[in-house]
Amino acid sequence: MRFVTKARSFAIILGLSAVCSAAAVAQITITATNLTNLFGPGATEFTYSNRDSSETMNVGIPSNSVAQAWALPAFTILDSSEVDNVPPASTPYAADFPGATYAETFSRTDTGVTVQFYEYLLLSGDSLYFMGAAEHFSGSPGGHAIDSTVVQHGSRFILHVPISLGNVIVSRPDTAVLGPGIFQVVTTSTTYDAYGTLTLPNGSYQALRSYQVTSFRVYNGSSLLNSSTAYSLVWSTLEGHQLSVSIDSGATSGTVSLHSVSWTRVAQTPTFVSTRVEPPASFVLEQNYPNPFNPSTNISYTVPKRSLVTVRVYDMLGREVATLVDAEKEPGSYRVSFDATKLAGGVYVYRLQAGNFTATKKLLLLK
Repeated sequence: MRFVTKARSFAIILGLSAVCSAAAVAQITITATNLTNLFGPGATEFTYSNRDSSETMNVGIPSNSVAQAWALPAFTILDSSEVDNVPPASTPYAADFPGATYAETFSRTDTGVTVQFYEYLLLSGDSLYFMGAAEHFSGSPGGHAIDSTVVQHGSRFILHVPISLGNVIVSRPDTAVLGPGIFQVVTTSTTYDAYGTLTLPNGSYQALRSYQVTSFRVYNGSSLLNSSTAYSLVWSTLEGHQLSVSIDSGATSGTVSLHSVSWTRVAQTPTFVSTRVEPPASFVLEQNYPNPFNPSTNISYTVPKRSLVTVRVYDMLGREVATLVDAEKEPGSYRVSFDATKLAGGVYVYRLQAGNFTATKKLLLLK
């Protein structure tokens, strides 16, 4: 399960964690109701972390029959954050994600640029999906005004509920473009292997422990450039509180060295009210998503004023292979789907032209 957040620096001293028998603790099951409590409007997630930890922790043992007790180890928090959960309809980009049941938002400011981030989720039956995200950039770094928005579409499965001891969840591969023709594929396997009581600074809670193995593979076209694997243990509570530590391969029992520590607490706060949505300030052509893709992908773009817009796709010889848009468009953000079922695999170029504005990006079709 993914719980985000970041905020100001401070230190927490709790003493070393301990593991002991706690037979009175019952096994728990995380249900759709728990997800609603976590992601529903009014909930705020506060996360505190140290990504370069040198602490140790007694992480217990994988066991489906012995309840255990864990505690957050002493560590200095170097990074923290806050994420607000809001009604999707209250956000500026709700129209881009019809059907979203949850939305999360946070902002950050760096070198004069403020980024307001929105993430959209869908709980459908027993499955939670990531629908996409939007980022609004504003500010005047170096005296140059910035006011633009990037919208990313692309449904991705996160998890099934209910979740209980013994469940194994394998994520669908998540692809990210690193450069021309170069992309990274990430896959995570999560095994819920223990249960018991987790003690955090805000109290003690019943929790499920999971062992996560995440593989990273980087490709240049169809050639594998390099690969690596990360290992972590994660404790999740019914209330949404969470402790996550990164470990060495197989370090799932006894006292182990931690490479990073992160814990999240969830609190109820007043529902976020979005500000007025301003018209887009400039033309924007976004990177297609997913990329690489097979056989279809989405292309998003932004138009700041009424314009005749064309979006066309070309092969590497400059031959047009598809016209996706050729129409007058009012100011706003748009998305168009490109189906390449009939095309050969390889690199293609897509071009947005609107008035005097032209932008071109590459996409990679894998077959």
